[in-house]
Amino acid sequence: MVISRCAVAIVAVIVAAGCGGGGQSDGRVFGAADATRIAAVRPVAPDWNWPRVAAKPESSDPSASNSTDPLLVELKKRLTALSNSGDAANKWQDDDKVGSLTVGSFGSTRDAHEAMAAMNEFSLGWGERGGHVTKDENVDDLGDEAWRLWVDGNGTQVTYHWRRGNLVLEAHIQCFGSCPGDVDAATRTWVDEIDGAAQASS
Repeated sequence: MVISRCAVAIVAVIVAAGCGGGGQSDGRVFGAADATRIAAVRPVAPDWNWPRVAAKPESSDPSASNSTDPLLVELKKRLTALSNSGDAANKWQDDDKVGSLTVGSFGSTRDAHEAMAAMNEFSLGWGERGGHVTKDENVDDLGDEAWRLWVDGNGTQVTYHWRRGNLVLEAHIQCFGSCPGDVDAATRTWVDEIDGAAQASS
């Protein structure tokens, strides 16, 4: 589960980076409580059942943040320089699929913008390493700077990153068993629920 491990690695690196130096605050809207609440939005899609209860996140494993993997080292370096005011993550998994949601609240929109760029590059590199990238594209109708990655290999994998102000969100689904005909459309249904929760708290 290449991208799923990628999502877990991002969480571990954000937690390890903690509150770095970063830039000046420019009217932060979202905080740690927002990240926790939004990260609880479970996967939803028509005719696609998901576990009701999230599994314990694997981000407590320090191995990802202590890794010498060049992709992880570069991600950690870039995120450590940013101000992070709180993050949260959840994962839902069964025999057919896994969905993970990571939400980070940064000290400024500038820091959130920098985090987005770092996460996009990391996810793309991780996807290219372990699968076949079929789409790597911007998304125009989702928050700020939205981006989508599709990877084939070890199941269909779809990852969305997007920003709302100082908040950075990552939703990832990997389907390796019984899947809907359009995994991206199903993922986007969940993404829209997550984004609705983010807008409701802004």
